[in-house]
Amino acid sequence: MSQLLMLAISYLVGCISGSYILGKLFYKKDIRNYGSGNAGTTNAMRVFGKKFGIITFLIDFIKGAVLILILKFIFKLDNTKLLLASLFCILGHDFPFNMNFKGGKGVATTLGTFAIFNFLPTLISVVFWIVFTLIFNTASISSIAFFILLFLINLYFKTFSDIQVILLIIVVSIGIFRHNSNIYRLITGKENKIGARKR
Repeated sequence: MSQLLMLAISYLVGCISGSYILGKLFYKKDIRNYGSGNAGTTNAMRVFGKKFGIITFLIDFIKGAVLILILKFIFKLDNTKLLLASLFCILGHDFPFNMNFKGGKGVATTLGTFAIFNFLPTLISVVFWIVFTLIFNTASISSIAFFILLFLINLYFKTFSDIQVILLIIVVSIGIFRHNSNIYRLITGKENKIGARKR
């Protein structure tokens, strides 16, 4: 598989949006027109309910996990190419061409790709993510912490080349950047708790 084809496929897989597909299929609604306007798990949960949010998370997680699973164990790609594939899958989720580049924030998709790429650091990051969620009951705080810890714990457990560290930084930076509106609301005290539904 050529690198260009691999990146194109990774991006297109990322463009599969769980919340958008389910919203159109079951509610005849575009999730981006409701709540925060984000096509991700948290907004899906707030707008359409917890069950809808869980299914959204699973779709976005599985697409990333299956992509890296195939590339890692069938095509035997090295870590640099796997990180590139993860990055482009996340870019597809966050900026899908078929949704006018207005997608989600990439937490579930990042989790899915990294769960296969490097399982133990990802698992530890998820544990901290859950702890932060239970403590603060705010999705944005726990998600931002997840991205930061994912980077730090990966570096602790594994030796990366310079290009791989740069790719890790880009993945984490995109994840945090996608939460910029949440960061503003956290600073101003206007951020919503998990489960606070918007219509």
